[in-house]
Amino acid sequence: MVCLERIAILTGGGFAAVGKEDQASVEDSQKVIGHGAVQSIAEMLPHGSLFAVLVLGVFCTAGVHVQAAGNTPGSPRGSPYRIDLAQYNQALLPRVRTLLEAAELAEEESVPLFELLPEYRERLSGNFLIDGFARARDATRCLTCMSTSYLFLSLYNETIVDGQGNTERVWTIARRICRLLGFKRYLCEGVVSLNGAVIEYVLRHRTPFPEPEDICQVFLQELDCVRDGRNIIEAALFRSVEITPPDEATLVASTRDQPGSCPSADLPPHRKYRKAPLTIVHLTDIHYDPEYVVGVNADCKAEACCRPLPGLGVATEANAAGYWGDYRDCDTPWHGVVDVMEHIRRQHPKIDAIYFTGDIVHHFTWNTTIETNEDAMRQVFDLMKHTFPGIPIYPILGNHESHPANLYAPHTVEQSYRTDYLYNFIAKQWADWLPIDKIRPTLAEGGYYTVRTPFGLRIIGLNNNPCFVHNFWLFYSLDYYMPQLQWLHDTLLAAERANERVHILAHVPSYDDSCFVGWTREYRKIVERFAHIIAGQFNGHSHVDEFNLYYKRDDPAARPVSVAWNGGSTTTFTKLNPNYKVFQFDPVSFEPLEQETWMYNLTEANLTPDSRPSWYRLYSFRDYYQLEDMSLDSLHRLVLQFARSEPHLERYWRAKQKYSDPLLQDGCTGTCLRNALCAIVRTEHEDESACQMLYEQAAQPDVTVSNN
Repeated sequence: MVCLERIAILTGGGFAAVGKEDQASVEDSQKVIGHGAVQSIAEMLPHGSLFAVLVLGVFCTAGVHVQAAGNTPGSPRGSPYRIDLAQYNQALLPRVRTLLEAAELAEEESVPLFELLPEYRERLSGNFLIDGFARARDATRCLTCMSTSYLFLSLYNETIVDGQGNTERVWTIARRICRLLGFKRYLCEGVVSLNGAVIEYVLRHRTPFPEPEDICQVFLQELDCVRDGRNIIEAALFRSVEITPPDEATLVASTRDQPGSCPSADLPPHRKYRKAPLTIVHLTDIHYDPEYVVGVNADCKAEACCRPLPGLGVATEANAAGYWGDYRDCDTPWHGVVDVMEHIRRQHPKIDAIYFTGDIVHHFTWNTTIETNEDAMRQVFDLMKHTFPGIPIYPILGNHESHPANLYAPHTVEQSYRTDYLYNFIAKQWADWLPIDKIRPTLAEGGYYTVRTPFGLRIIGLNNNPCFVHNFWLFYSLDYYMPQLQWLHDTLLAAERANERVHILAHVPSYDDSCFVGWTREYRKIVERFAHIIAGQFNGHSHVDEFNLYYKRDDPAARPVSVAWNGGSTTTFTKLNPNYKVFQFDPVSFEPLEQETWMYNLTEANLTPDSRPSWYRLYSFRDYYQLEDMSLDSLHRLVLQFARSEPHLERYWRAKQKYSDPLLQDGCTGTCLRNALCAIVRTEHEDESACQMLYEQAAQPDVTVSNN
């Protein structure tokens, strides 16, 4: 968010922070124009995006030069200017070089780089397209990304490949790019120091050397910054999971009853007669900040706030960090972490298990160490053990648990770059809950595991953080995660043969555009193949209360085959109320019978810091949506209702945002709501077929849901 603030200063204007669905609405009307780009920067520079600062640091510059030139008449709609990327880059490089090689930069010096190319000012102020990039959904952001990548890679080649300098010169350049964009000195120093060695290793060992558009196609996957005739994420270029087709008995069993449910005659005999539902709590995204300071200035103009930072302004009543947390870019104080655990223990005396889907560590990604990350994780895990003695907890890793954040290395890299330190740490921490000796091989290989629970359910805990598009080990290898996906398939195949039911835990939702399509394509194939034994999927990462339906790739008009539930977050980061979920599961099929979302309103809680927050049940899923049950058929009818009725869809959006005061004030209409619905039924980047089919079905009032 610091980038947004600096842009407002540089351009003499303000900006409006918007939520993800609102963002999509803005982008929908500005896919190829620069005007109004300040608003679109919010999604362009995601929180935790270290690569954006180091290699794609001029991201924000597009917002600067386009917005600042906004008063200059551009070309009319319908006759957009065309930008030749090579000419633009060649013009920009020598002018940026002068700035980067200056003797010194003043502490707050920022240069609106659009001023360096006055000949482009008019073209970039109105409609424009990039020659050779017909699919680009946002010309401004794609141009910025590719130009920045070109600058950095060119200067890297001069320094390292051509031998005109040393590594330190590269990182001096990176710091200068960061500083010129208006980032604080401490942030630039921290980001470069933490990530420089890994970036250098990736660039030294990547074959072939990456092109700027290659970087942007992955990092900004949702924008399709794809050069015509060069698509590095085409399925044909990737290895595939070897899918074992079902045998005849499996086909008969999976079609005899409702799809996605186990035939009753084939259920394990020791589970047939248990009547009490299983109660499982879903916790995720705690983001504990050990240095949170109540009352500090929470409007810090940085990636994360609510702790003392260099140059931080004086706190006022308006900007002071709240006692229980803050709607601004702030993580969770320790007393907030303790409160949620103790509340769950008091409110829910009967808990059969807890799913924890990752992210304990804070968002100050420029200021982490292995030791401080481990201290935070150990503190939270110890609290869980103390608060929930005797209750099985099934944890997985989040993208912030690694150091640096987001980086989960392949096993093929040199030992000092691997993530073994983290896998060894969790093996010790999770030993109270998991049979470590049995799962140690896969924990050591990549931080994933499978166990059979005492109540007969098989749990698969994935580490799918390598798929996060800000994990720049992806630029070293775009498919190094394939062994884990093949293991997932093989584990599900064994579960199928053993007549087991399965829950899958994974931090990053595979349906999210921030999960690399190379992963989501293969994962979707696996889900479709084993949908009849996958009773549920559980994610975190997005911090919002959402669910996702998986439809068959080759038959999106049919009923969904699986559902994934997101736990939301106990952190308030950003603009959200803390929450957790409680599921009731059928003790035989292990399918959900009911889901409750519990939360408290942060505004109200901070009014009475001397009292514990007033947690309450926000809703129960079936009552809130008036469903007969939580079957896949019912969920499909629900999303059809969303497609037919905008008020019903808006009600879902409100629940998704956890009735956050600032987000409800922003609101969501039109394209924003459509995007919210499409997000429910999209399970793979670029595949909007299920959403299109949904709206087509919604236009037919007599449409019914088939069980076939």
